[in-house]
Amino acid sequence: MAMKKVSVTLDADLVAEIKTEVGVRGFSAYLNETIKRRRQHERLRRYLAELDEEYGPVPDEVRHQVEREWNEFERRLAKAD
Repeated sequence: MAMKKVSVTLDADLVAEIKTEVGVRGFSAYLNETIKRRRQHERLRRYLAELDEEYGPVPDEVRHQVEREWNEFERRLAKAD
């Protein structure tokens, strides 16, 4: 993958916090991965909006059922730790 050096302005405290966690050499990789993940989320949001437009929103009953199942999954996962 081709890389390009860029200049950005970031919050100094945030930069220090991240560099403490990932090290100076891991900073660019951290930013690259974070931006990549953000782009994936944006594409997913657009796709979900297209689905809502085409098929309508997820019915409340279905959404609530999924939320209950997700909460149960998280509870079991936390219990396993």
